[in-house]
Amino acid sequence: MKKMLSVALSAIMAASLMACGGGSAKGTETKAAQTEAGSEAKEAAETEKAGEKTDAGEAVSLEGKTVGFAQTDSMSAWRTTETDSIKKAVEEAGGKLVVKDAGGDIATQESDIRDLVAAKVDYLVVAPLENNGLQSALEEAMEAKIPVILVDRAIDGEAGKYFTTSIRSDFVWEGEQCAKALETALPDGGNVVIINGGYDSSTSTDRQDGFVNTLDSSKFKVVAEQDGQWLMDKAQAVMENILQAQGGENINAVYCVTDDMAQGAMKAIEAAGLTPGKDILILGIDGTKAAFKDIEAGRQLASCTCSPYFGPIVVETIGKIAKGDTVPENITNEDTLYTKENVQVDLGF
Repeated sequence: MKKMLSVALSAIMAASLMACGGGSAKGTETKAAQTEAGSEAKEAAETEKAGEKTDAGEAVSLEGKTVGFAQTDSMSAWRTTETDSIKKAVEEAGGKLVVKDAGGDIATQESDIRDLVAAKVDYLVVAPLENNGLQSALEEAMEAKIPVILVDRAIDGEAGKYFTTSIRSDFVWEGEQCAKALETALPDGGNVVIINGGYDSSTSTDRQDGFVNTLDSSKFKVVAEQDGQWLMDKAQAVMENILQAQGGENINAVYCVTDDMAQGAMKAIEAAGLTPGKDILILGIDGTKAAFKDIEAGRQLASCTCSPYFGPIVVETIGKIAKGDTVPENITNEDTLYTKENVQVDLGF
């Protein structure tokens, strides 16, 4: 059963923000086995009861337990899907989930964590908004003997003091794959625009670093770089400004660190009378259904996935902690790059 779940989860990982995130926390990493992403695996993962079996073959039960979830916001399909996944998994295991939504404000998220600690939740799941700003509150949780599981993003600081384990993707790798896809599509190089999510989250900086450091600088030039604040409309606005300043004929590609922002950039390109996928190539990260449809239609060049379906692995990890098993400090989920050659729209979220 666990093997089936692992295979299915790996496929579901083909589905990233508001983007999922990263951090500088160091520790032993384990990687979920990467498998073929197919409809059958997706269906199995969605219908499998989260955490139904542990390594010992015992069902994970959260009967009488409360799990607190400090979410960054609910302003994207990625975030709402992540929250729904964790809620479903916890409730199917018999537990109760209490969700706190920070609305994109780090001070609010810090307060949310303290509220959950004061409420004496049994386990605390946190999707950190930024690398720094939550350490004091998280340390309080750990001192209160509440296990802390970071999801999709990590923080600066050591495991054991600020958190128990961190479950996330390899964001540098995601950026690298997008760069390789662009080099394949434009072997002679060209001018590139980057729309990131700001510099306070390593989700954004890691994805940008992976992309920029992989591109052949002798062939590609980054002509503009702007903060799209993770949002479609913001990305559309900054892309409109860039097109006015640079001129569409001087831009060959735009790389966005999320597919939502790629959608915004695409709208700006179309509004300027240009054709996405022909006049300007577009790349993103997350694996949304909208992105996959555009890849299939030739409007978007590629999308690297970052799954929001954390529910099953969170419950499985809680089960291990409850048993007293040692869990890795960092659990890294492998993702997949999708282009027109291998895209499967039904895998998007």
